[in-house]
Amino acid sequence: MQNIFEVNFRASDILLDRVLNPAKDQDTGRNRPEDLVEACGIIPDFFLEACHFAKDSETGLTLDTVCAGMDNAYQFGGFGSYPWKGTLDHNGTYQAANDEDAPLAPLARFGFESRVFCYVYDYGVAAVRIGLDGPYKIARFD
Repeated sequence: MQNIFEVNFRASDILLDRVLNPAKDQDTGRNRPEDLVEACGIIPDFFLEACHFAKDSETGLTLDTVCAGMDNAYQFGGFGSYPWKGTLDHNGTYQAANDEDAPLAPLARFGFESRVFCYVYDYGVAAVRIGLDGPYKIARFD
């Protein structure tokens, strides 16, 4: 007998709080939810792994330990090698430091224990933030 129902779940789908289009951007909102999730790729998995390791570490869930954990999971740079300058507003919209580039609205926000958040943008850009208005780091994970 063949199973005609196939559902694929990843740990990040279940263990992280996910908010699609948290900035309520009109362009991002035109996408189907499954397309936004797909566009986030495996960045949420890196974030979940980093949070679990950071939580069990001596330093705990800090910005530096989570970002280092994501870099370790990715193994090709990230926050340590390719940090981005710019700012995040309270909705997670990224504005480049040069102000010449258009703002990037997040595709999704992933939360771990409502304490640490990861915003994922187009182009493999990610930001990790402590709390919803706390310190953050931004990098590219392509």
